[in-house]
Amino acid sequence: MLRNSMVLFFIVVLTGCGSMKPQDFAQKQPRFDVFDYFEGESRAWGIFEDRFGKLRRQFTVDITGTIENDVLTLDERFLYDDGEKDQRVWTIRKTGDHSYQGQADDIIGDAIGSQYGNALNWSYDMDLKVGDGAWRVSFDDWMFLQPDGVLVNRARVKKWGFEIGEVTLFFTKPQPAVQAAE
Repeated sequence: MLRNSMVLFFIVVLTGCGSMKPQDFAQKQPRFDVFDYFEGESRAWGIFEDRFGKLRRQFTVDITGTIENDVLTLDERFLYDDGEKDQRVWTIRKTGDHSYQGQADDIIGDAIGSQYGNALNWSYDMDLKVGDGAWRVSFDDWMFLQPDGVLVNRARVKKWGFEIGEVTLFFTKPQPAVQAAE
């Protein structure tokens, strides 16, 4: 009996009895409005670390967001530290008070997002370019809006249910130019 209780205890501990949910952030400020934040120009700096914590890639992303007919289009232009360039174009729709749906060419099906307070959680599968091929991976993608317009993004990447790495990004909005006194 004690042995069965110990096994059950370890299963609960290892699987986590309470994973993070977007609703956990409902009262957090500043409130993250996805369309408002990404409309116009923004920039991100990111890294990809493998499952052992080894830094594998660094990159910047210049993003242009436009809204038309209640659809946010994000044109993301990546520049990697080895000189490689890439582009991804997202189309994002708000589907409810706290829900979003997004598509891009390398995303399989729909990305499903849930936003509360300062947090947004995206879940999606993607064909990730690796060398001359692609791996089908799953993303658990979290964004947290911080004061002064800084957006922190952390995404855990899994293949066949095993974590293969983590992407971390920091987004900012350009500061408006200050007019010189005449």
